[in-house]
Amino acid sequence: MSDKPETLEEVVARYVEAYAKREAGILAFLDEEGELKEGASYEAYDEHCYDAWNDSHGDLGVLLEELKPFLA
Repeated sequence: MSDKPETLEEVVARYVEAYAKREAGILAFLDEEGELKEGASYEAYDEHCYDAWNDSHGDLGVLLEELKPFLA
């Protein structure tokens, strides 16, 4: 592992990637009109959305802390 601190761009890129993966997971449940795909259950979709929201909320808290050195 490098001793060199991450740049602001690298920090933000990690969170952009994580967010994009969660959004892709949510969108995998939906068709082109934004409706639940045939055969997909609302229960599984709701659970996935809830988990993705929790993960994103947690990421936001960590991201805010990681941004502090760049704002000093």
